[in-house]
Amino acid sequence: MPFRIRTKVALAAASSIALVALLAGCSTSSASSTKATSEPGKFALNSKTLVVSSLPSDNGSDPNASLDKYLGKETGLTIKYVPTTSYSALIAAGVANQLDVAVFSGATYVTALNKGAKLDVVSAEITSPGLTVPGYYSDPIVANKNASKYQTVSQFKGKKICFVDPTSTSGYFYPLLALKAAGIDITPTGTDASGNPTFKDFTAYFAGTHPKSVEAVANGQCDVGFAEDAESEAKGSGVTVVKDAAKVGDGLGRQLVPGSPVVINDQLPASLKTKLTKILGTVSPTTLKNAGFPPPASEDFYGILPETKSFYDPIYKGCADPTIAKAASAVCG
Repeated sequence: MPFRIRTKVALAAASSIALVALLAGCSTSSASSTKATSEPGKFALNSKTLVVSSLPSDNGSDPNASLDKYLGKETGLTIKYVPTTSYSALIAAGVANQLDVAVFSGATYVTALNKGAKLDVVSAEITSPGLTVPGYYSDPIVANKNASKYQTVSQFKGKKICFVDPTSTSGYFYPLLALKAAGIDITPTGTDASGNPTFKDFTAYFAGTHPKSVEAVANGQCDVGFAEDAESEAKGSGVTVVKDAAKVGDGLGRQLVPGSPVVINDQLPASLKTKLTKILGTVSPTTLKNAGFPPPASEDFYGILPETKSFYDPIYKGCADPTIAKAASAVCG
């Protein structure tokens, strides 16, 4: 399934220990023929097995089971799916070389790199049906009745702004980028009673979820706000996307949030990395169906498209900015 990741948690030492136990006891799915390699390189387990990791579905199952079966068929290697208990565990696994292939979020991938993980992006997940780019949008919004009052995000200065949560990528981190690009000071001046950051140029209100952020803007609890496109564009949402948000890429409005990266371990043998990059570059539901592994509706698989590390530069560069890193410390780590 596509992982629209909005939060990131701190890295814990226990996470790596937990994954070691999972590697020892997790069941495997075998391909029809197993082809080990003697080429120099490092595997999480052994040269006959690819350890694939991600957060599990709500019921604990592999959210990308069909894709993993396809990967096993195309490589001839045994696929061992190892679910992680949290994104901190996934980061720890990447740093400790305990995974070969994984699905991260943009923010957790950047954090893993910053902590020393050697992971290469090969593709990114399409998050909704009908999209042609692997990602979704963070939208600046106003109540429908106030739509004519706001032509640009720069008019958010001095207003009560609804965000989702301090750990949200699309509901807080990307909005900070838009506000800064619009000339609004995002330097934290302190914290409120709940420990959330406060600012000089605007009053921040954290609604908790994307639907609640939309609702708070629609009912006037906030003057303006931010939310992901799936909520801001929902029928009957009561909000309008600010007009300059149509200029995607100018940094002032609608922000493209990169879809979850599919990554491979950079320490794998070179020929296998080349093969994995090709196999996992472009995969659609039709690709899986033709291979004999049609994804069930429960997987919400809409496809993956080729991408590279540079696709996540807005997050990487944003977190390298001291002001943004301070304001979004829960995202940047």
